[in-house]
Amino acid sequence: MNVNLGYDFVTDMLVLEFALDEQKIDVDRKNNPWLNRAAQSLAEALRLAASQELDIEFTELVAGYRFRQNSNGSFFDIYLYDSLSSGAGYAASISEEIEFLFTKVEKILSKCDCENACHKCLKHYRNQNVHGQLDRFAALELLRWGKYNELAPEIPHSRQVKYISQFIDIIETSNYHVDISD
Repeated sequence: MNVNLGYDFVTDMLVLEFALDEQKIDVDRKNNPWLNRAAQSLAEALRLAASQELDIEFTELVAGYRFRQNSNGSFFDIYLYDSLSSGAGYAASISEEIEFLFTKVEKILSKCDCENACHKCLKHYRNQNVHGQLDRFAALELLRWGKYNELAPEIPHSRQVKYISQFIDIIETSNYHVDISD
């Protein structure tokens, strides 16, 4: 006998769709870890900004994302919903202030001085299972893509050299030679 177990959770939800240009952004999720980091981090920032704006506990809202592809292209849906069944209307009410919310999200992501994410910007006890994925810079890049269709600036050569220099010894122990040139 086939039996399906399920539960209907009726609540208010806000869904933001980010269309990804496959000519400019690598949408292969296995080879582009930026995609998941950016979406997870943006969802967390959206949750925090909305809870601050509504003056509620952030636990009243749940945020997440999904990646989808169809004949129209590739998309990220960032969603925000009320944590209680039937909802209190928080997620729906914040949609009326979406531009202000985006400004608040941008401040959360850009004002911190941490390397990727910390307890002052994105990390908290409830999202500790994704702490390793949180990256405020990736979230800011996705937000700017969604708002302005703007790609992140190219990393300067000097910074690329700084990043790769940390791994030269490891790479060369595997009998590879690293030659850094301009």
